[in-house]
Amino acid sequence: MSSVRSFKVTMGIMPSYTSSDEGLKVDGVSDGKPAQKAGILAGDLIVQIGELPIKDIQAYMVALGKFEKGQSVPVKVKRNKEVVTVMLTF
Repeated sequence: MSSVRSFKVTMGIMPSYTSSDEGLKVDGVSDGKPAQKAGILAGDLIVQIGELPIKDIQAYMVALGKFEKGQSVPVKVKRNKEVVTVMLTF
C-alpha cells in the first residue's frame, strides 16, 4: 500500500518549502499548466483556492484533493502587497 497521495488535479506550481509567509509561496510555474494559464507567477503567495483559505503547504494539499479536473475556481494570490484574484481551470 502506497502512502503517496494522488490528486485528480494539479496547478503546475513548484511550492516554496522555506517561506514563512502565511499562504503558499510559488517558487516556479510549469509551462502550459493551469497556474500558468491563470496568470499565476513565481513569487506569488497563494492565500485562497475557491472557498478554501490556504495558510500553508498542508492546506494546499488538502485543497487540491477537493477539486475535479475541468473545474474552474477563483484563486487569490498576494502579489506586491496586493491581493489579485485569477480564475484557474484544473
